[in-house]
Amino acid sequence: MNKKTKYYQYKNDIFYKLKFNFIKGKNILDIGCGDGSDLKIFTDEYKLKSYGIDIYKHKNINPIRHIHFKIGSIYKIPFRENCFDYIFLHDVLHHIDENKQSLENHIRALKELKRVIKKNGYIIIIEGNRYNPLFYPHMVLMQGHNHWKQRYFIQTINTVFTKVRYKFFECHLYPAKFIYFWKLYEKLMETFSPKQFLSYNCAIIKVEKKH
Repeated sequence: MNKKTKYYQYKNDIFYKLKFNFIKGKNILDIGCGDGSDLKIFTDEYKLKSYGIDIYKHKNINPIRHIHFKIGSIYKIPFRENCFDYIFLHDVLHHIDENKQSLENHIRALKELKRVIKKNGYIIIIEGNRYNPLFYPHMVLMQGHNHWKQRYFIQTINTVFTKVRYKFFECHLYPAKFIYFWKLYEKLMETFSPKQFLSYNCAIIKVEKKH
């Protein structure tokens, strides 16, 4: 299994666990889209009209066809109100105010999502869980990611949105060697572990009414 195949194992697992029914032909905004790999999945697999923003332009964005990209911040999304059917964020929120991790700034960002989502549109937020047994030593202690606690994730989302469905699941980029062992580990975690320790917190938000 080469590096690219491994990467798509992880991406495909994320979308499999998400189990969200994207409707062909609708549009989606990926905030913090990075290298555009999720945008490519939205375009190729789900046949969505795909838009992405980030604070920088990754070198891989240009070769991706049918992707609309803009430089932009989550605090001031460069699109008009009521523009998107779907908004997607994957491991973005814990980066937007890395030094202070201010609740005020997190709420300000979430309110900006409400501005650009259409009525009855969906916002999908996936965030790594700080105290997952694999994430905490590797991502938090070694790499310095300030992942949110699950309780903070839920409280912050609930401050801004009312109709939220939460999902919690285990998913990682596994080494190719002994992949079946890692899949067994994943299954055991999802079966027996308290949800507070699963690797991903996910909020699927239906925005029914503008405020």
